[in-house]
Amino acid sequence: MTGPRARWAALAAAAAVLLAGALRAGLGRGPCGPWVVGVIAGAVAAGPLVVLAALAWRRERPGRGWLALALLLAVAVRLALLPAHHELSDDAARYHWDGKVLAHGGNPYLHAPDEPAVAHLPIHVLDARINHPWNRTCYPPLAELLFAVGYLLSPGRLTGLQLLGLAAELITWLLLLGELRRRAAPTSRILLIAWAPLIVYEGYLPGHLDVLSLPLVTWFLLATARGQGARAGVALALACLVKPLPLIFVPAALRELGRRGGLRLALAGLGVGLLCYLPFARAGWKLFSSTWLMATEWSFDGSLGAWFETLLPRHAAHLVAAAAAALAILLGAWRGRDLLSRMLLAQAAFVIFTPTLFPWYLIGMYPLLALRPDPALLALGILAPLAEEMMIGYHATGVWHLAVWARWSQYLPFYLLLAAGAWRGWGMFRRGRP
Repeated sequence: MTGPRARWAALAAAAAVLLAGALRAGLGRGPCGPWVVGVIAGAVAAGPLVVLAALAWRRERPGRGWLALALLLAVAVRLALLPAHHELSDDAARYHWDGKVLAHGGNPYLHAPDEPAVAHLPIHVLDARINHPWNRTCYPPLAELLFAVGYLLSPGRLTGLQLLGLAAELITWLLLLGELRRRAAPTSRILLIAWAPLIVYEGYLPGHLDVLSLPLVTWFLLATARGQGARAGVALALACLVKPLPLIFVPAALRELGRRGGLRLALAGLGVGLLCYLPFARAGWKLFSSTWLMATEWSFDGSLGAWFETLLPRHAAHLVAAAAAALAILLGAWRGRDLLSRMLLAQAAFVIFTPTLFPWYLIGMYPLLALRPDPALLALGILAPLAEEMMIGYHATGVWHLAVWARWSQYLPFYLLLAAGAWRGWGMFRRGRP
């Protein structure tokens, strides 16, 4: 099947699988184990179909009406997930708690949820699902502000925060569509982010804050590409004030902007960061205590970063992994052909060396993939939901363990495609004219 039929068949197949999976997840009331299996199967099956749909459209620009319909269907999928009975994570319960503390005039960095100092706050059902209630929050100030807005929109529920995530995605799609048209690239690539199963499920079951940073990461990418150092610094700071993962792109941006542009980026970014932390300064060292704990103690679904832990004590292994990642990111910034190549290489370096790679940590790479599809990272994004396999055992026994097959199923295709990409000049290894 070729031509228009192939395009529409691919899109219809992707739409059918994603909508069926969303409705299954949103309306399911069965046991958690089979539900998780259903979500994983739907996500992994839909992923290749989404890529096929985007590629089938690549040689012709779809009409605006058809593209608008595809994006409306993507919105419908997300709305279908709002009444989900089961969740893939308890993180959103912490978001709700932090938002409640801030909305009632408190400082979420000062006290853990189980401390008597916050016992006077209203009690909600979500409070019983807060993970690690003995730890203070680890989320940056802008994330805390968004949590508060989400709480005020729907106290006791997560709907407000999920709708904020949807608004963030809509802004991201508009920014990327404009950039794709400016580059004369196929606008069908927007499907790679709008229909990405990883974003659909990890962003709305019940949701991870990584979705909220997508427009800021996109703004940072576009400002850097246009040589706007100060704007790139503001965008980078705001993105990191939601979640600090975009810091891996700093060396690529500095090389793109040069000395003067890099200085503007640094000054603007540091200024915005200090201003946003200032209202919470009373917490002192507590601002970063939980972040440090996560960085040094937590491990999950890592690749080489996890392998270091078999050779060294955990703290030492994490330091070695961080140093290796930093060197790889710097090497990618030096060797990358253009800005997108350097940023994709930084993302790959992070994937390879981090000891902790929850599936939602990959959400921030999708603006890059919409502008420069990379086979290795696209495959990892498709297969990352396999890591949710650990939720089955966790709900049944309370033991946090990921099966060996789930790890190999993610990383073996990633490394094979990474090697093939380096050999053939695909994606992040793209050769020729930028």
